[in-house]
This record gives sequence, structure tokens and C-alpha cells, in this order.
Amino acid sequence: MGKYAARRGWRRLAAVAWLVAAVACSAAVHWQLRRETMERAEERLVSMCEERARMLQEQFGVTVNHVHALAILISTFHFEKNPSALDQDTFAKYTARTSFERPLLNGVAYAQRLFPHEKETFERQHGWIMRTMNREAAPLQDEYAPVIFSQDTVSYLARMDMMSGEEDRENILRARETGKPVLTNPFRLLGSNHLGVVLTFAVYRPDLPADASVEQRVEATAGYLGGAFDVESLVENLLSKLAGNQDILVNVYDVTNASEPMAMYGSQTPDNKVDLLHVSMLDFGDPFRKHEMRCRYGQKPPLPWSAISNPMGCFVIWMLIGYIICAAWSRYDKVSEDCRKMEELKTQAEAADIAKSQFLATVSHEIRTPMNGVLGMLDMLLGTDLTMTQKDFAQTAQDCGKALIILINDVLDRAKFEAGRLELEEVPFDLRTLTDDVISLFASKLRAKCIELAVFVSDDVPKLVTGDPWRFRQILTNLVGNAVKFTERGHVFVRVSLAENSTMEAKRAPNGNLNGKDCKVEPTANGAFNTLSGFQAADERNSWEYFKLLLSDKELLSDELEGKKSSQNDSDHVTLMISIEDTGVGIPLHAQDRVFTPFMQADSSTSRNYGGTGIGLSISKCLAELMGGQISFISRPSIGSTFTFSAVVKRASKDTSCASERSLSEALPTAFRGMKAILVDGKPVRSAVTRYHLNRLGIIVQVVNNMSMGIQAFGKNGATESREKPSMLFIENDIWRPETDTQLPSRLRTLGMNGQAHELPKLILLVTSEADKDKYGSTFNTVMCKPLRASTIASCLQQLLKVDIPARKENQNRPSFLRSLLVGKNILVVDDNKVNLRVAQAALKKYGAKVHCVESGKDAISLLQPPHCFHACFMDVQMPEMDGFEATRQIREMEKKANEEKREQSSSGEGSTFVEWHLPVLAMTADVIQATYEECMKSGMDGYVSKPFDEQQLYQAVSRLVVGTTDSAS
Repeated sequence: MGKYAARRGWRRLAAVAWLVAAVACSAAVHWQLRRETMERAEERLVSMCEERARMLQEQFGVTVNHVHALAILISTFHFEKNPSALDQDTFAKYTARTSFERPLLNGVAYAQRLFPHEKETFERQHGWIMRTMNREAAPLQDEYAPVIFSQDTVSYLARMDMMSGEEDRENILRARETGKPVLTNPFRLLGSNHLGVVLTFAVYRPDLPADASVEQRVEATAGYLGGAFDVESLVENLLSKLAGNQDILVNVYDVTNASEPMAMYGSQTPDNKVDLLHVSMLDFGDPFRKHEMRCRYGQKPPLPWSAISNPMGCFVIWMLIGYIICAAWSRYDKVSEDCRKMEELKTQAEAADIAKSQFLATVSHEIRTPMNGVLGMLDMLLGTDLTMTQKDFAQTAQDCGKALIILINDVLDRAKFEAGRLELEEVPFDLRTLTDDVISLFASKLRAKCIELAVFVSDDVPKLVTGDPWRFRQILTNLVGNAVKFTERGHVFVRVSLAENSTMEAKRAPNGNLNGKDCKVEPTANGAFNTLSGFQAADERNSWEYFKLLLSDKELLSDELEGKKSSQNDSDHVTLMISIEDTGVGIPLHAQDRVFTPFMQADSSTSRNYGGTGIGLSISKCLAELMGGQISFISRPSIGSTFTFSAVVKRASKDTSCASERSLSEALPTAFRGMKAILVDGKPVRSAVTRYHLNRLGIIVQVVNNMSMGIQAFGKNGATESREKPSMLFIENDIWRPETDTQLPSRLRTLGMNGQAHELPKLILLVTSEADKDKYGSTFNTVMCKPLRASTIASCLQQLLKVDIPARKENQNRPSFLRSLLVGKNILVVDDNKVNLRVAQAALKKYGAKVHCVESGKDAISLLQPPHCFHACFMDVQMPEMDGFEATRQIREMEKKANEEKREQSSSGEGSTFVEWHLPVLAMTADVIQATYEECMKSGMDGYVSKPFDEQQLYQAVSRLVVGTTDSAS
């Protein structure tokens, strides 16, 4: 019994000991955690307070710098200029417009330094009398500081002598002696009633040396610039941008008089329960005044839960767990803070990107939507019965509208390039066909000017390349358009070659050309130059001496060129070098540095005389760089310009070469292969270009320099077999002289009388003007008007030689094929704009479609409940109540449910062959940015048509979706 009692006593003693030990351990852990918490809180308080003090000083310093800059401006334009370039109105306007740089200043004013002997002259000159701070006439004193310039917000300071105030006078004297900003005691600002100080800056004359003494600074003082500084707003704005603003309380004091600190910001009733306090000194640049920031917690830092959660029997275990959790949580907080900052930066970047995309979309939509109605209605108007005058007016208005759309597209392209959203296509295309298409756009303009326009593509350039033909065409159209616009005589010549050949050609040139420098090219014996038209060009490398190096004739190819070709064929990528040469007005030397600057032209008369906005070259430069190349130019005033750009493209594979529909290639007839022709042309560059176009048709060309040689060549061929005789005789207009060239008609009459009329060659005259066609029509079998194009030559020779050419399939890329695609199709058009509805309806009906129009997405959903009879739907994107994206999503949901039901019926044997519902939905909107396109695809749309749309664009969208789709209406 006693033993059991003793054991029980020991157990009780052990329990008490264990309890005492547990309590002691838990208490020790509790106080340790408490102490660590207070240290961390103090460190955090110090960090936040120091951060706020540093940022406050920086923001104050930025404002001081702007005031200093304003002082320099006054010194420069008021004292250096005689008479002064500043007056009250100018100062008030300038300070008002630049007030955003000084958001914490209520206003600024400038007071001029004035001596007593200058007082009377000064008052008479300004027409007013100086007043003291008490609005009394300024008494006689040793120096004055009347306010002559003031911002409108502090206009009440005008005419006041700032020397009349005791504190202001003290600040002025200190400011000019030290050369630093000087602050006053805190006071309540008028208007906001906030605490603030006056910042005073001495304005010195410009001749003050950097290491001036006090006496020199006083002597060079010209005036004083002051501004009322809103300290409360500064601190408030700073704290609102920082995290943890609610945790701590901030006070700012002026402690110049340490015994009586003056409050500048913050509550003056501190909570004595919070014993953590940190003081950070502030340096506002005034060496005579001292300021400090006092920071404290608004509430006591909370204790960790592990210090108070000590369940019975688990004190030590819970304290250890709490300690581990506390350490882990500290690490977690740090990582979380880093992640939060990264997410915040990411969110800001994405928000800025989205804002810019939305701005582009809004601008595009707001401008292109009414333009769609204007161009559409004009197109409908041109389809009606109009008089010639009315048709001319309507056509002119339509051309102006299209020019505006081109300008809008250029501006948006520039914005997309800057935003990094401009992407290039990868499509195989025929470069020769593309260049022919571009020069055809300007044919009528140059025929009216009687100017040579030609294109030459070196044989080394692959037939098909893979790249972005539309952007390539955009660059070429911009450069050729500029050349045509500024050229009134001579020629415009487009040359395409491989960059390696152009580099070799440049090495052979004796001297490199520099813009505007004199690079003499010797003319021929008759005074003309060996260029396309005989006029001197800016870049001598396009003359015959260097141009012939690009020709593929074996006698003209050097070993160096052969080596370059073999090495190029081994690479999948090729670098094209395209030059556009003109003999126009050239670019003035002073304007050549800003040629590629957006919206900049040579001078103010350029836009007035020639038109244009100056953005085309900027866009071309961006696109060339995006294609992996660059753009440059050589220009000589009054002689011409040569723009050259490079682009990296891929060689098209054999598989893509066979896909004519995809490769955007123009197939040429083969019926002329093996035929022979004689070309009479005295200009070697022009004859090489003509031979290039004829060789593309398989015609063998013999070039002679004059009519006599042409007749001799024809006579030699006359003795050969009939199959070797030339079938055609091409004569340049400037070679033919009807009053002197009588041998050719005589020769042809002789052959006709000898029964060889069927062997007579066809005479073809090449001219640059439409007016020359009728002049020589009786002498020649036909007259071809330049610019030459292989397909145009083939069409002319087919009629002339009566050659049978197999009919080609309808070009699937031509807009005229739309009728066969849309005839009889039921099309639903959804748009909230009635004008756009009429335009779209008329455009689709023109190709035989049956069009039904609705004005909202809800109406479209009600009509497109499966089953329905529509083959396609054109859906506007931006509509009230329900936009096009939401309407398309609901349409896809309805189709999904209908397809699931049909699939169940088909699997159970109740239905016939299962055909899924999928209505092609095309977005129809004025937004032309990549973000809108991505949203269209995300919502379930099948394509994209931008407003205003033309035939080619409409075809590209419809042919991809309507043709070959299952007729769900049946």
C-alpha cells in the first residue's frame, strides 16, 4: 500500500514536473516567437519607411528638376534674347501646358531682381506700380523682386514685391547665395487647404561659371522662380501606389527647429499603445532646412497562432510544428511576393497590349464601317444607268474612297509592325507573274506620259518561290508607284536578280555610288546613255555594262557567276535583290535622311504637286526588314532615283510547283516554242528586256541595232528552209523612220510578187503611247503598246499568227469565277447597319446568290435552327444585344446538339447516312487586326472578310468554304 502510494506520488510528481516542463518550454517558445515577430515587424517597418522616404525624395527631386529647367528656359529666352522672347501670356500658356510635369506645384511665378535706381524705369515700362504683400505701394529699399511672370493659378502674385515679405526675402537671399532650391516653413495652401511649402530657385544670367563663388552668384542673379509645393498631395500619391499602405502610419515633419517640429503630413494624435517607431531623414535639397519621416504601425503586429495554441499534452509538439510552419510560411511569403510581382508585370504588359489592340480595332471599325457604305453604294450607283458626267463623278469618288482605304491599311500596318503583330504568309508564287501584274497597274499612266516601263527578272531567279506574295506586291507597288508619280520623261525599270549576282556586279563597278554625289557615266556617240530609255540614271549599275552580267547567255557569263549559281542552288533559301530605277526629279540632298520617316516628304510642295502621305516608304522598309532583307536608295536631283530592296524567300518544292491553284502562277502557252523573230532595237538594255519576254514564250530572238541590219538578217534567213525563217519582225518605234526606211516595204513586195506571200514575216511595232497605234497601223500588221507582258504578247501573237492555243481552265483565283460559286446559294447576312446590309446584299446578289438579311444575332439564331436552307452566313462582329462572336458560339452549340441527335438515330438504324451540320460562318467586320481574327477563330467562325470587301477578297473566303461543302440544306 505504501509502495503503491509512493509510486502514485512519483507519478504525480512526474506529471507535475512534466507539466511544469511543458509550461516552461511552451512559455520559452512563446516568448521567443514573440521576440522574433517584433524584430521582423521592426525590420519591415524600417524597410517600408526607408523606401517611402527614398521615393518621396525622388519625386520631389523630379519636380525640382522641372522647375530648374523652367529657370534655364527663362534665362535663355528672357535674358539672352533682346528683346525678350517671353511675356506674361507666353509664360502663362507654357506653364499651363506643361503643368503635367509639375503636378505637385499649385503654380509657378517669376520675380525679376530690381535695384532702386531701376524702379521708376521698370514701373513706367510695365505700366504698373509694385505692391508689397499687404497690397501697398512698395517703399524705398535696397532691392526689389517684383513678379513679372506668373501662372494663371497664382496670378494674384503679379506685381507683388517678393522682397517685402520677411520669410520670402530670407529665402530669396539664401537661394541666390547657394544656387540651390530653398524651402519655407509649412503653411496652408490657398484653394486645397493642404500643407505645403514655397520652393524658391535663383535664376542666373547665362554667363555664370560652374564654379562660381557666392559673390559671383549674387552678382549674376537675374531673378527668382518660385512655386507652391503641395506636400500632402505628394505623400498621399506616393502612399497610394505602395503595398502595405494600410499597415503603417506616416508623418512628415520640418525639424529645422528640433525643439518645435512642424508637421507637414499625417495625424498628430499618435497611439501610445504602438511602441515601434522609425525615423528616416529627408533631403529636399535645401541645406538650411531639415525634414524627417516618422513611420509606425497603425496596430500592434499580431502574434503567431503557434504561440497561443497549446493544447494539453501536446505543447512541445505543437510548438515545433508551429516553428516549422512559421519558417516555411516565411519562405512561402517571399516566393509568393516574387510571383505576385511577376504576375503584376505580366498583367500590365498584357493590358497594354490589349489596350493597343482594342484601340486599333476601334479606329479600324469606326473608319472602315462608313467607308464600306460609301464604296458599296458607289459601286451600286456605277451599276445603274448614268450619264458620262455622272459616271465620271461617281468613279472619281470611288477612287478617292479606295485611296483612303489604302492609307488606312498602311497606317494600321505600321501600327501592327510596331506592336509585333504583323505576320507573313508562306505561299508559293510566281515572281515573274507578280511583277507583270504590278507594272500592269501603272500601264495607262505611263502610256499617257510616253514613258518606258519595263520589268526584267534574271534567269537565275527560281520560277516559283515561297513567301508572302501580297506583302511583296505591296512593297513593289509602293516603290513603282512613287517612281511613276515623280517621272515625267525617260523610263521606270524594275529589275529582279539574286543578291549574289548583284554583289558581284557591285564589285565590278569602278566606284561606289553615293546619294547625290557626282557619279559620271559616259554617254554613247549619239549623246544618249546605255540605259533602258537612253536617259541618264542615278545608279550606273543599271547601265548596259553591268546589266549584261545578269543575262543568261553563255558568252556573257563569267566563271565567277557560274560558281555563284552552283552554290546558290544548294540552298533552300535565296535572297532576291529588286531595284526600281526611274529618271524622275530625284530626291533633294537635304531630304534624303528622312525618306523612310513616316508621314515625311521632301518638302511641303511634294504632297501638293504629286499627292501622297509619305507613309509608303516607311511601310516598305518595315516589310523588307520583316522578310529578312533591307531597303536602300541612290538618288541624284534632276536625274532620278534607284530604290533597291532585298528579301529572303524559299525555293518552292516540286510538289508546290504542280499546284497552280495554290502557287498563284500564270501558265504561258507553249504554241510559240521554236519560232524565230528578229528584233530591231538600238538600245541594248531595252532589247534585252524585250528578248526576255519573248524568250518566256519560247521564241528565239535575234537582235540587230538598225533597220539595215534587220533587212540583212531577214535576207540571210530567206535563203534557208521555211521552218527556219523568222515569223516575226519586231521594230522599236524610235528606230522606224517611214520617210527613209523604204528597203523593208520593197523587200516584202518582192517576196509577195514571187509567190512567197505566205512566208512573209509579221511586222510588229513596239510603241510607248496609245496615240502611235493609229499612226502606223497601215504599215505594220499590229502595234503593241508597252509595257510588255508575256501573256499580252501571247494573246496578240495568237490573233496575228492564227495559232491554236489549248483552252485553259478557268483561273481559280480570278474574282469572275464567283458567279459559278454563288449562283443559287442561300446566303444569310447579319449586320446591325442597314447601309452595310444593302451593300453586302447587292455584292452577293451580283453573283447570283439568294440573300436574306437580318439585323441582330438573335434573329440569325432563330433562322439557323437546324434544319435550315442556308449555305453560308456572313456575320457582323460588333452588334448590340448579341455580338457576332456570341451568336456564332450559340449556332455551333445548336449544330452540336443536332449532330448528336442525328448520330444517335444513325447508330440505332432509324436514320439514313449521317451528314453533320456545319454552316460556314464568315466574320464581316471593319476590324483588321490579328486579335480580331483570333477571336473569330476561337468563337467557331470559318473565315474572315474585312470591310469594305472587294471581289478578290470575297472569292478567297467563299471559294474555300462554299465549294466542296456538304449541302446541308438538302
